[in-house]
Amino acid sequence: MPFLRSPVSRSVLILSITQIIGWGALFMAISVTGEVMAADLGLNRATIFLGPTLMLVVMAVCSPSIAGFYQRYGARLVLAAGSLLAAPGLWILSVSGGPIGYFIAWAIFGMAGAACLTTSAHVFLAELAGEGARQAIGAQMLFMALAPSLSWPATDILEAQFGWRGVSLIYGCLLLLVCLPLHLFALPKTTIVESAGEKSGSAGATPHGDHRRIVALITAAIALNGFITWGFQLVVIDLFRSFDVADYLAVGFGSAIGVVQMSARLFDFLGGNRWNGLATGLVAALIMPLCLIILVIGRGTEWSILLFLLLYGLSSGAMSVSRATLPLVFFTPADYAGVAARLGLPLNLAFAAAPPFFTYVLSTYGNRAALAVAFVSSLGTLLSMLALQRLAKSQEASGLPV
Repeated sequence: MPFLRSPVSRSVLILSITQIIGWGALFMAISVTGEVMAADLGLNRATIFLGPTLMLVVMAVCSPSIAGFYQRYGARLVLAAGSLLAAPGLWILSVSGGPIGYFIAWAIFGMAGAACLTTSAHVFLAELAGEGARQAIGAQMLFMALAPSLSWPATDILEAQFGWRGVSLIYGCLLLLVCLPLHLFALPKTTIVESAGEKSGSAGATPHGDHRRIVALITAAIALNGFITWGFQLVVIDLFRSFDVADYLAVGFGSAIGVVQMSARLFDFLGGNRWNGLATGLVAALIMPLCLIILVIGRGTEWSILLFLLLYGLSSGAMSVSRATLPLVFFTPADYAGVAARLGLPLNLAFAAAPPFFTYVLSTYGNRAALAVAFVSSLGTLLSMLALQRLAKSQEASGLPV
């Protein structure tokens, strides 16, 4: 196949396989097995779903320290180490008999996920593809949109046959026998390039103050947006129900978000290099507050929900691509590893905090309060993106490539 002749294309395909398995095993499976798991372990549903929250917090804490391993060993070996660590975590989960073993397993998932999930995959593609990293990352993210569609039915079939403990055991074997060999032997070795510090390729070309300001603004933009997208995406069905929408419509509307998100990623990917991560993120940031206003004004009527879903799906889908590629607008591929690892801390903390926070606000204060918080966060994202655009124009005017 001509597509597979390119090392970058092969790597995109390999990483898509391992990322779908990894996210499915470590994070998404609980959506299917959670209820049975709660009954078996004698825990309530809320306690069971503290597991993914713990995983994201541990990932956040571990992410900055991973940067040194990228620079020393390369992302390929980091991915392999994460796969190796994840397997015993899943096996511990499969034999857990109460909360102690259960939460130990999720803490291991967090440490393994920091090494073998999204950030490391993107760092590897930046190492391999260089200036073509944006398109490679966009292609890999397009494949990742299939993760829920593949992992949830697979988990459901396995759970029916082997129970939730069997599912954990099987997924541990997949990470050890499929993901680990693919990371070690199927991915090409890359040259570890010393960080250049700035986009220009020569240290010191961008003032150190601008460097820190850019990282701070990127951090604010993606953390605030991640707070909305993860917060609402996991409670969106309850949000629609709060507007007295029929249950079957609320579920149907909520399920449609993924299709629109994938369409937004596909549109961005087909656009190739016509626009960069900053342009994509700015458009996404402009759309998000608009869709929230529409839902408030429409008071949950069907037309307002449909328009909200369309715009929200487009915004969150486009922003997921921008989130991964925005650092490449200002920094070289060699710098990408360090910046991406630092961004993992606030992003994963936002992901961890958002679902319980929005669930609490929605149940205690109602949908208007939840939408108000989301609107303020969306304005913060927009202001951060506008500030980044000004910095990009300033660098371009001073002769620095952006």
